[in-house]
Order: sequence, then C-alpha cells, then structure tokens
Amino acid sequence: MKLKIQSIKNYFKSKKERGLEPVFFEKIGDQKTSRDQMRENLIKALKKNGWTIKK
Repeated sequence: MKLKIQSIKNYFKSKKERGLEPVFFEKIGDQKTSRDQMRENLIKALKKNGWTIKK
C-alpha cells in the first residue's frame, strides 16, 4: 500500500485539474486553538453546509 501525502494547495490543484470542486473547505482553527473550540467550529461548519448532528 502506497500512502501519498500532499499539501492543501496541491490537493486543491489536483482536484481542479480533474474537474472536481471541493464541497466546502473552512478553517476550523490553528495550533493555538483549543481542541474543544476546534470541535465547536467543526460542528458549526458542518451544520452550515447541511449536515445534521446526532448526539
């Protein structure tokens, strides 16, 4: 099994070359953001894009 790791810029470039568009891509945090805050940001981003969350 071969694993290929690429940067975000290369990821979007390769998608565009193949004629694909990402559904959505939003930043949810950086290195200074707490884990709980990233989780909340992720939930908000998913809800904004039509996902439903079940707990």
